[in-house]
Amino acid sequence: MNETSSSDTRRGILYMLAASFLFALTMVFAKLLSASMGSVEVTFWRNGIGLIVIGMFIVRKPIQNIGGKPFTLVFRGVIGTIALLTFFYTIGATTLSHAIVYAKTEPIFTALLAFFLLGEKLKSYAIIAVIVGFTGVALLSGMTFGYLHIMGILTGLLSALAYTSVRSLKAYYDERSVVLSFMISGILIPLILMITAEYTTSELFAFALSPFVLPSGSDWLWIALMGVAAAYGQIYMTRAYFYAKAGIVSTVSYSVVLFATLFGVMLGDIPPTPTVIAGGAMIVLSGILLSRQK
Repeated sequence: MNETSSSDTRRGILYMLAASFLFALTMVFAKLLSASMGSVEVTFWRNGIGLIVIGMFIVRKPIQNIGGKPFTLVFRGVIGTIALLTFFYTIGATTLSHAIVYAKTEPIFTALLAFFLLGEKLKSYAIIAVIVGFTGVALLSGMTFGYLHIMGILTGLLSALAYTSVRSLKAYYDERSVVLSFMISGILIPLILMITAEYTTSELFAFALSPFVLPSGSDWLWIALMGVAAAYGQIYMTRAYFYAKAGIVSTVSYSVVLFATLFGVMLGDIPPTPTVIAGGAMIVLSGILLSRQK
């Protein structure tokens, strides 16, 4: 490795560490907001502020697309929004460490989806990594797959679907168009769900049905900070993949688990038990191994 590529790799690692820190902060602000509003409204505000930030970047440099896959673009936005709904639901219902580790099952499902949908081969170590990952999920859940655990696993599965769709969009759309699709869906879908929640309730769709609550006091500060942290986290993550190899960046991205756990304890979360730590470690190890598959 020459000096220039070594410097780029270090820069990519630093960008990913910054992104992980910002994503963990996003979780903190979402957790604080969950005390006064539902996950649907948290998702709405997160994307509303993010849309303003991404709009500023588009004004500075207009989007240029080849186009050709509008349905896939819409699909990415819708699936990404539902994944965010389940993610914010788990943040409000459990500890930050639990929520982020469940979300980090995404590489496991991505590998399986690439195998079944895209026909990509799974190497022997990737198969072992998938088994290790699901064993970690079992330990993390305590072998009791209730509604909360299903929402956590669903976050990983839906995130994998969104990621897989992004891979097929790269050759057709500016990355900001993909993010824009996600942001717009992340505003419209929660709006529809909050209106629906005024007239009906459902235990099955508890994660997606909560009425609008007018923010007050410090809520506005948390909303602004959450949106800005999420938007800039996305920007730094994108830069990280520009400067360093995907396998390296993917591995460093697991630092978000550490940041989220530390922030969670600071907020009053119960420290993870040895069983939870073991389960989380297995999921992280699985993800790192699967990053070599890419």
